[in-house]
Amino acid sequence: MAMILILDDRATNRSIFARLASVIEDDVSVEVFGDPLDALEWLEGNRVDLVITDFKMPGMDGAEFTRRFRVLPGGAAVPVLVVTAHDDRSFRVRALDAGATDFLQSPIDHFELVTRARNLLALGRSGGALAEPVLPPLRPPAANPAPQPVHGAEGLARILDSLPAQVSATDREGRCIYANAALAATLGARPDSLVGAAPAALFGASRGERSRAADLTVLATGIPLPPYRGRARAAKLLTTKAPLRDQTGEVTAVITTSIPLGSIPLGPEPDR
Repeated sequence: MAMILILDDRATNRSIFARLASVIEDDVSVEVFGDPLDALEWLEGNRVDLVITDFKMPGMDGAEFTRRFRVLPGGAAVPVLVVTAHDDRSFRVRALDAGATDFLQSPIDHFELVTRARNLLALGRSGGALAEPVLPPLRPPAANPAPQPVHGAEGLARILDSLPAQVSATDREGRCIYANAALAATLGARPDSLVGAAPAALFGASRGERSRAADLTVLATGIPLPPYRGRARAAKLLTTKAPLRDQTGEVTAVITTSIPLGSIPLGPEPDR
């Protein structure tokens, strides 16, 4: 049974995150706190598998909370996901320097939060949390110029391949550096054969041009795009694009996730 701790000074956010955490996997237990000191006191005597914390809170921010949690018994290897509405690189760097595993900017996409949390739980169980969300390495075809691969755990590849969503990552030059099994299946190809391909080669000229334009916006701003509707073949999709950052906080690639079109619940209350 997974134990997930939610820390946010706003009751609305705590309620939403707790509801989302409960569907990450079966038999999840959730503990919610509005005060970082109360959470740290509870953590001194309890085991936890994942921490989801706000960044901006009265008295102690998410970076300081993470730093204090990391020195508690068992706290060094537990994944910590920090959420904030502020687009400030210094927040990301401070959180990562304190030992945060992943960083998510509000307004969040609920599907992305659940997916990232599920992946972090799996990575924590496999032997330790990552310092930054990453994708597994794939060898590009010899005929293509070699793009810079993204390094990560092999277990994450199996997790992403098991998702019904189409997941891909594109580097700053517009080359595919990762494609999961769902996306490859829609294109009738193997995932590794897609590495190095341009958007037009993957999706056709029109859709590829739109995808590249959206990627350039994310690369320029460092801000995830709001979910938008599109069509791939006969399927209606809801697509999100988010920046992938290296250890210094620089945006190195864009992660694209497309899922069957459906309703989206309201997001959490933003930070003041």
